[in-house]
Amino acid sequence: MINTNWYSIRALTLPATAIALLITFFIVWLILRLQFSKKWSEAYSDAAFTFILVWKFSLLVTDFKSVVAQPISLLYFNGGTVGVFLGAIAASLQVWRKRHKLSLQGHHIMAYSWAIILTQSIYQWLVVLFNDNSTTSEVTTLMVLSVLTIFILWKMQGVKRGLILYTASVIIVAFFQPLGIEQTAVGMSLLLLCLGIVLEQGDRIKVGG
Repeated sequence: MINTNWYSIRALTLPATAIALLITFFIVWLILRLQFSKKWSEAYSDAAFTFILVWKFSLLVTDFKSVVAQPISLLYFNGGTVGVFLGAIAASLQVWRKRHKLSLQGHHIMAYSWAIILTQSIYQWLVVLFNDNSTTSEVTTLMVLSVLTIFILWKMQGVKRGLILYTASVIIVAFFQPLGIEQTAVGMSLLLLCLGIVLEQGDRIKVGG
């Protein structure tokens, strides 16, 4: 989806997509806190904080000369798309390192599936609400992702199958959105799918002995 609106918070102006992401992090944290044990919400909040820090300071990587010339630019700018992926990779590695501390047994094995899917769905919903894109793309995004999110989280058995189905739906929905399949959200969904598969595989190895 294309960002069409900007919001001012005191002297700081943020795109609607950034506001949507911050709200998403809080909502998903709250859901995990209520649905699962406290350690899952803490692990999620740590990963979200890591993502924000790396994304924000990735400007040092993408435009080091400008930061040296104007250090205050770190407060107003970020590393863009490159920063988003660097932040996601850093957060994923953090979760992977902490996997031995998380009890992946019983219903808790579904926690990371909930986190991955809800983060993407709620973010997409909020981006639709906060911006003005074509009606077709907005309705398609809301309907497809809403139905699949409910179906996968409450009805579908198997974390891997659920994540694969969800990622496939994100790719299909992207064809109806202005930026198409090359948008950042598609790449992020594929990255999070890989994280989910790695975590589930690690759980099987641990349970299998």
